[in-house]
Amino acid sequence: MLSRPIFIFLLLAPGLLGAAHAGDVYKCTNAQGSVTFQDQPCHAGDSETPIHIANPPPTPPATSDEEAAATTPPPTPAASLPQQPHKALPSLWVCTRPEDGTHYVSRDGVTPPRMVPAGVLGIPDKPLASAYGPGGIGVSAPGVRKIPIDTSPQVAVAAAYVAIQDTCEPATADQTCDYLRGQYNKVHEKLRRAFKDEQAVLQPQQDELEDQLGGC
Repeated sequence: MLSRPIFIFLLLAPGLLGAAHAGDVYKCTNAQGSVTFQDQPCHAGDSETPIHIANPPPTPPATSDEEAAATTPPPTPAASLPQQPHKALPSLWVCTRPEDGTHYVSRDGVTPPRMVPAGVLGIPDKPLASAYGPGGIGVSAPGVRKIPIDTSPQVAVAAAYVAIQDTCEPATADQTCDYLRGQYNKVHEKLRRAFKDEQAVLQPQQDELEDQLGGC
């Protein structure tokens, strides 16, 4: 078991060494064999053993923020997250009616032939109303006066029906997005005013359009 003086020294040694920093510490042993350590020479009659304490290493100088940034290695970039694939737009077609040049959007581009009067297409070389000539069908209401009957070849050609078919081309991305936004706004407005039974039909339509707009 450690003697009490040595035990006290072990408890106080860190503070003693820290206070002395550098120099000599004296181990003092008296006539009774008790050992003490102190930073002053031992009392007369005590056995004295000097212990040298080395200087601590110097504290490194503080660096400025710029110097610290210059010596600090840049952080390793984290692995970039995989980009979500861009949602594909639905395939749409822009179709044109040959009789008046108006356009509409088709989801399949299928346009079956249909029959229209030749005069609607400007056959022969003029609109249908003009093809009947002055005083024709479009001039007076039925019953006001007798409708003249024109048997000229010009009238026969204009009144005849011909088969036509709309022409369709794939819609561009901008045209597709404009169409989807317009349809979404229409369905959303109807859904806002709809009764409960109508909401069951309109809500899936709105959800589908909202999903398709994710590609815009």
